[in-house]
Amino acid sequence: MYGTYLRLNITVHDGWRAVVHSASRNLTWRARCDPEHRAARKQLDRQMLDYHRQAQKVVATWRL
Repeated sequence: MYGTYLRLNITVHDGWRAVVHSASRNLTWRARCDPEHRAARKQLDRQMLDYHRQAQKVVATWRL
């Protein structure tokens, strides 16, 4: 899933809304709108946000 995060075309300095918006744009129409896929969408959003937080910590630690 880290590869999916890297393909979101966002920077480390973007906010959480940009991450969620970019992740949802990369889903197919059916995956975005189908109520049965809601749990999977939430899990994807959480994973993308976790990767984003980790990347922000690295930047803050090394002052990149």
